[in-house]
Amino acid sequence: MPRLPCPASPALARRALALALVGTAGCGGKDDETDIELPFCFTFDDADSYELDDLDEPDPASGEIWGRLVTDESDDVDDPSFVAFVEYTLENVDVQGAPQLGETDDEGEFTERVGAGTWLLQLSARQGSYTCANELELVVEPGKLTVACVDVGCEQ
Repeated sequence: MPRLPCPASPALARRALALALVGTAGCGGKDDETDIELPFCFTFDDADSYELDDLDEPDPASGEIWGRLVTDESDDVDDPSFVAFVEYTLENVDVQGAPQLGETDDEGEFTERVGAGTWLLQLSARQGSYTCANELELVVEPGKLTVACVDVGCEQ
């Protein structure tokens, strides 16, 4: 079973539980043995998209982004040799202030609390012999969790 980080909110805790429950599922949109639909971003089909979810303790001025990187360069959609420790930049498209810089954790995930608006997420990494880069525009609403599923965009 995968190691689960301590979620910052109950909404993230529910997603972490879903990860634990489907951690041994096969490739594709369903578990091969049980034919159960997998949650958002557990297959490559969800790459470069996002969903909005309610935060359990909403803030009237900000929201939260929980991002998960995926790859199609491996049979394992969340292969750490591609998605771990990838640098990212978040820039508010509406305000154009100073960008926020960060790095995904060892499982290719990150969490940021940001102001409401449109944000540009840019990824950049060198993973072995692969160069990885991608960008995705996200909408953050006050009191909402933006769950982003992003192709790490690696090419050899």
